[in-house]
Amino acid sequence: MIKLKNGFEVDYNEDFDIFFKNLIESIIYESQKGIVKLRKEEKDKTTNELLIQEIMDNSIFVSHQIIEMSKVNEKLSKFIVAGSIFNCILLSFNNFKIDITDEKDKDMIH
Repeated sequence: MIKLKNGFEVDYNEDFDIFFKNLIESIIYESQKGIVKLRKEEKDKTTNELLIQEIMDNSIFVSHQIIEMSKVNEKLSKFIVAGSIFNCILLSFNNFKIDITDEKDKDMIH
């Protein structure tokens, strides 16, 4: 289980894609909730700035837990890091102008 800054818990799922999706969605939704209070405190920042700040804070909070987890279960923490990098690359793939075609079916890989 991974805990977010506000205490919200994301349960670990053996299916990494489901776990990663739940983690990312939770960070986004819980960060959106978190900026409601911040808007009152930090009136000089835009909503987007506050949201990015809250997402970064949650990302750091989660990263510290993964680092601590590596002391107990190194394989799991490596799996989470590798899976996270892999998923980020797949999500970013469309932003790059890379034409990789498969000779068998001539379809673009994406």
